[in-house]
Amino acid sequence: MNHLDKAVRVLVFEEGYREVAYYCSEGYPTIGIGQKIGPRNAPLDNYQFALPLEVAEVWCKENIKNIDRELIEYSFYNKQNADVRAILLSMAYQLGISGLLRFKKMLAALERGELSAAAFEAKDSRWYQQTPKRAERHARAIALGELSAIAEYKKLID
Repeated sequence: MNHLDKAVRVLVFEEGYREVAYYCSEGYPTIGIGQKIGPRNAPLDNYQFALPLEVAEVWCKENIKNIDRELIEYSFYNKQNADVRAILLSMAYQLGISGLLRFKKMLAALERGELSAAAFEAKDSRWYQQTPKRAERHARAIALGELSAIAEYKKLID
């Protein structure tokens, strides 16, 4: 399984799936697999449609492909295996590419191939405080360099 497919599976687990619009924790109208669809606090009545899981997965994968195309320009990303790339894609999906790129110390550690240091730096963040369970799983996967070492992810990729 390639890093794009792994990232989609991680995101389905982390974001969950909702067929109809809802507010994410930051107050943005969201649908499907954590896909923002409107400005903060916009009325959900503006989004009177349902998004089937199959369509949500395609939409998620297309977004992941676009993120991958942008990240491929960075050497810290190119140096990683498929599992670590999947985690970086998940982070960029959640935080935006600009949000991921703010993890300067984590990215520098990845550039040097120091996965444990990168995981430590990931945990030293506001992101970790806001979504501690997700961030902990992501940090452990980075530190170990593999998704299958994380029980919640192992069942997704086996």
